[in-house]
Amino acid sequence: MNTNQIDGTAVVTTYFEDRVAAAEKEVEEARSVLAAAEAKVAQREAERDAFAADGSMHPAAYNSPTGQPEWELCHWAATRIGRIAFKDMSPDGDRAYERLMEEQSAAHLWLREHGYTVPDEFEGQA
Repeated sequence: MNTNQIDGTAVVTTYFEDRVAAAEKEVEEARSVLAAAEAKVAQREAERDAFAADGSMHPAAYNSPTGQPEWELCHWAATRIGRIAFKDMSPDGDRAYERLMEEQSAAHLWLREHGYTVPDEFEGQA
């Protein structure tokens, strides 16, 4: 076998260097994902604090499919109900389901009382 005088030790060293570089790339990607997640937490805290301060929901603060905070709130309430409905078929689950249905109704009422519109997709659910 002809190696053209290539140093095997150098080749194996390159193998390890490539593995280290790949692991470092994974770390950088993970740091980027972590930074984005931390920014999302800060954004959500700012949204919560704005609501606590003046009771308003600021559309610019949301990244919902429609760009409307009321859609996001209604979707969140419906999703919570769906998780309970299919997860816990028991008397306790029934009580939790009823409680979440009541919370969804309260969220829809709050939206209407504060000048928002419950999106058509969610009308009649609560």
